[in-house]
Amino acid sequence: MSAMLARSDFIRTPVLASARPEGFKEWYHFVVHRPGSRILINFSLTSETSSAGHPRLMPRVIVIAHDQRWTGAVERFDDSELDVSADLATLVIGDNQMIVRPDGYRVMIDLPGHDIRGEFGFTSVSQPFVVNNQPVGDGRMCWLFVPRMRADGWLRVGGEEISFDGDVAYHDHNWGRFRWGGDFGWSWGTILPPDPEAPWSLVFLRMTDRRRLCSLSQALYVWRHDEPAAIFRHAAVEVKSHGLLGRAADCTLPPPMRLVLNGDVSDIPERMEVTAQRAGDTVHAEFRPQSYARLAQPSEICLDRSVVLCETNASARVTGSIDGEEIDFVGPSVFELLYG
Repeated sequence: MSAMLARSDFIRTPVLASARPEGFKEWYHFVVHRPGSRILINFSLTSETSSAGHPRLMPRVIVIAHDQRWTGAVERFDDSELDVSADLATLVIGDNQMIVRPDGYRVMIDLPGHDIRGEFGFTSVSQPFVVNNQPVGDGRMCWLFVPRMRADGWLRVGGEEISFDGDVAYHDHNWGRFRWGGDFGWSWGTILPPDPEAPWSLVFLRMTDRRRLCSLSQALYVWRHDEPAAIFRHAAVEVKSHGLLGRAADCTLPPPMRLVLNGDVSDIPERMEVTAQRAGDTVHAEFRPQSYARLAQPSEICLDRSVVLCETNASARVTGSIDGEEIDFVGPSVFELLYG
């Protein structure tokens, strides 16, 4: 597993954005599940055009924590505070750092203006998987994900410190060229068992048009221990949404975007069902969101629109059978819904 991760994961921006910067984006995303808590960490790089017409890379660090309620921060840095190591394994943004190691990742967070600090070691316990050239509106995106990792470390938010010792985690790394606000939306989710020794891990992805009326691509990935046990794609996956959550977001980041996003009624479903069947294997996952945070930014297509990422927190019930082995557990889950 270590050799496979070391070969697969490296920072693409210095090579790909330098060759053709327009619309290029890359981010590293981590989700940590701890009893009673969820932590989301994101290091992102976006190629923008300056007022003088020159491309420049704009780095951001995002930290969102759920403990009773969602809270967090988005901090944007100047490109002078960005550094990528020559071996494409270390990304430095201000005093924040992400290191790709042979067996996982090292993440250090320091956002003193938001009273957020932390340090994590993520160790891979499952093989990574790469999806290449996924259509995203008029663009394309690639992504690498590690369905299950071990998280050790700590995070301090607003004077409260949370410790992590062998807690389950998820990671994905995304890169490509597309524009926020294009004709696309997505639903993505990770479901992990509460017991680190339990074998199953699930990752779900559904790409749609912006109005979410047409499903363009969908898949459910099921891992047993460190290896893929089943991959369900397209017509083998059925997704149903029921009702609306009917509550306001715990927080909107960055906070000024609350002035742009009106109303307290969300498009978050009250319940989502994902059913997958193929060659005698079947998996059913039911996800009931309990709360959510909004990440918002202006559209790159239309000046009068915004793109909203909703990060939702819940437990998910998973049942089914793979190769005759039964699946039945309730585990922590985070679903991300993109509205643009």
